Amino acid sequence: MKVVQITNNSEPLLRPLQKEQEQQKRFCKIALPSLEGFVFKRVDQIVYLEAQGNYTQLQFADKSALLVCKTLLEIEKLLEQSASFIRVHRSFVINPGYLDRYIKGKGGYVVMEGGKSIPVSDTRKAAFLDAILCL
Repeated sequence: MKVVQITNNSEPLLRPLQKEQEQQKRFCKIALPSLEGFVFKRVDQIVYLEAQGNYTQLQFADKSALLVCKTLLEIEKLLEQSASFIRVHRSFVINPGYLDRYIKGKGGYVVMEGGKSIPVSDTRKAAFLDAILCL
């Protein structure tokens, strides 16, 4: 039996594994309920989520949209396990990978790729700025 000892020098060996885990997170799919059953969509293709009462509209990179009968909070919790999304407003969660620019103001707003403007609430502004500065 051969024993392998992991030391601090093994950090470079762990980097490829960490990169692979990050890549798996980006390319995983999410099961979204529909009238017929479930629709499976790639998480990395979600541009933003918008609350519409007890429903959530998901906007995708290919310009398609899907309305699901789950609250924004429920969808946000599903996405926590797979990718980094940022809650910018009580009605919006964005994928920072599709963020085009941030316009300063009282709360300000973000412009997503494709031109959609999304407000940033005053209460979420500091957390949003911290999150995007870590990207």
